[in-house]
Amino acid sequence: MKVKLSVEFCKTAFILVLILTGCASGPTIVANRAPDFNVANYKTFSFMDSLGSDRGGARSLLSQHLISATTNELELEGLRHTESGGDLLVNFMVSTRETLSTRSSPSTGMSMHHGRGRYGTWSGYSMSMSTTEVVQRTEGTIGIDIIDASINQLVWEGAATGRVTDSVRQNIEQVARDAVADMFLQFP
Repeated sequence: MKVKLSVEFCKTAFILVLILTGCASGPTIVANRAPDFNVANYKTFSFMDSLGSDRGGARSLLSQHLISATTNELELEGLRHTESGGDLLVNFMVSTRETLSTRSSPSTGMSMHHGRGRYGTWSGYSMSMSTTEVVQRTEGTIGIDIIDASINQLVWEGAATGRVTDSVRQNIEQVARDAVADMFLQFP
């Protein structure tokens, strides 16, 4: 059981790292909303019973951090959290993927020539060298879905995608808070 918890924690940390990168530019944020969505028409929100960021029926640490950060943002919008039966339902999605890229360094060369013919003799030697570096990176995405409970329809979604680094893995709670805040900058 203890090993399983450690594996789940590592998976959660790895996914969160994706959200915020060590780069100054931060994660890429995308948000979409239904054309008629107006947050003023809603008073309460609840979280789905089984969140997409949970693991094996248990509430993950990442889910707990996302719930806390999302609750804060939605309350700032004037909505009130209820355990169940909210006007809006909130769910999370988390994914990672490995990417490979290559980089080639400029070629260097050396040559020696010796000529013979009408104007003398010649021969030649040539050497060239270049290096190619393969870089493996992990990218992660955290998504937030907000659903109108009365019609069971998605009305807003936000996603943050970024590179997973050691720094992100070590600061999961802060990364989740920052990613959620960045997504909610595009909330109507």
